[in-house]
Amino acid sequence: MDKIVFRQLKPSDFPAVYRWVKEIEKEDTFIVINAAEPITLKEEKQYFKDLFKKIKQKRAVKIAVFSGKKYLGSGDIERGGKRQSHIGIFGIALSKECRGRGIGFRLAQETIKLAKEKMGIKQIILTCFANNKIGISFYHKLGFIQYSRHPRAVFYKGKYIDSIWFYKDL
Repeated sequence: MDKIVFRQLKPSDFPAVYRWVKEIEKEDTFIVINAAEPITLKEEKQYFKDLFKKIKQKRAVKIAVFSGKKYLGSGDIERGGKRQSHIGIFGIALSKECRGRGIGFRLAQETIKLAKEKMGIKQIILTCFANNKIGISFYHKLGFIQYSRHPRAVFYKGKYIDSIWFYKDL
């Protein structure tokens, strides 16, 4: 693997990101993207367009991870609306080859730092599949606190799984 680079996503990254989306769909890991509900090229283009609009308006940040020209995943935070504009909703997804190497931890830290600096976010929230033991441990290590459990929140591999909600004050 080439040197790992963390940077803000650019519109020109679209082809690499879309290739990655199609790969991660097939993996059927602990994220909502999955092969049973594939993301179309049109949907991903619209997501990209909306994302850069939100970034420009300081309503979102997204940090990408690359190895050479290969996109390996990203972390993002989107601002809540109205009276919850101090809250950021966090998401992270990485290629299998990056997991367990500290890359996700650094990515999460960089994404949170950027959201605090660029958007003035005061609190981060996220959800995690209840059967994702590695994810739960990861969020605890980052200083997140579990505050709720949503029963049968996601349909994953033929079963309904609870979703755990976490928060972190900045």
